[in-house]
Amino acid sequence: MRGYSIVLSSAVLCFLLGSFSATAQDAKDTPDAQSPRWYNPKRYNPLKLINRGPKSANDQLASNGDLEAKLTHQLQVQGILPRDKNLQDVCSSFKYLDECVASLRVSRTLLIDFSCLKWDVTGVNKAMALHRAIDLLKPDSDAREEARNALRRAHDDIKDAGG
Repeated sequence: MRGYSIVLSSAVLCFLLGSFSATAQDAKDTPDAQSPRWYNPKRYNPLKLINRGPKSANDQLASNGDLEAKLTHQLQVQGILPRDKNLQDVCSSFKYLDECVASLRVSRTLLIDFSCLKWDVTGVNKAMALHRAIDLLKPDSDAREEARNALRRAHDDIKDAGG
């Protein structure tokens, strides 16, 4: 008899809890119901936390063809990019456009072979920072200052070209 009462009380308890949750869901389906305070999809969208910027310098140049044309012309006029080269071809393996333009500037000012600098900065196994690559290829220069100046000028060039 005791087992019967435990089973019966469990069944009644389940029935009551089930009906309570059903009324809560009915209230939730009404248009007046608001989401709980701890979660509001309009306010806390996890997709906003994911950076979906361009994946490479080529993607950035391809997404804005006008930027590529203006920046290529600007760098060719300044003598940083050879006339027979295209910026999109030169920056094909760089992750960021400003890093590519800064590497072009550094290779021109310090007379470093651009392909060697590109190899070190983009890296097959492990990429290194621009100032470390400069220090490796031109140890007698002030690598940090050269990299800082080149990046600043690269940002200015990209901004002037409309990017």
